[in-house]
Amino acid sequence: MVTTTIVVQDRVDAYELFAAARTVLGLPLDGRWHLVDHGRVHMLQTLPEQGMPALASVHFPVDGRRHPGEPDAGIPGGYALLAFTSDGGGDPGIRRWHRDLAGRAGSWLTSRRLRWTVSYADGPFTTGYAPHDPQAVTQ
Repeated sequence: MVTTTIVVQDRVDAYELFAAARTVLGLPLDGRWHLVDHGRVHMLQTLPEQGMPALASVHFPVDGRRHPGEPDAGIPGGYALLAFTSDGGGDPGIRRWHRDLAGRAGSWLTSRRLRWTVSYADGPFTTGYAPHDPQAVTQ
């Protein structure tokens, strides 16, 4: 299994982020998906029977506050976490595809001047976008 994770450090509408993730995957915006209630954090997720080799999920705090992340697991905090998950971890084509998915999702975030970090295919987190002008950050 391969998971590529993007953590958004600025406020973002989880449903808009999920729509962008579905677009990146090539899924229709009116397609089927589900909402999972994990208490303090909810998750929007695509369905496996949609014929795509990856699932997309967006995890977000219900109260709109910044989630502290999981420091012991190396996951930074943020307002939303977008994950693309696929089977076939040994396939270099899947890993390249994940890098492309993250790049397209990251472009969507960057165009909105939202700070984000990324973990490609289960690797360490690196900065995807951090504006040099602190006033440019959306709060």
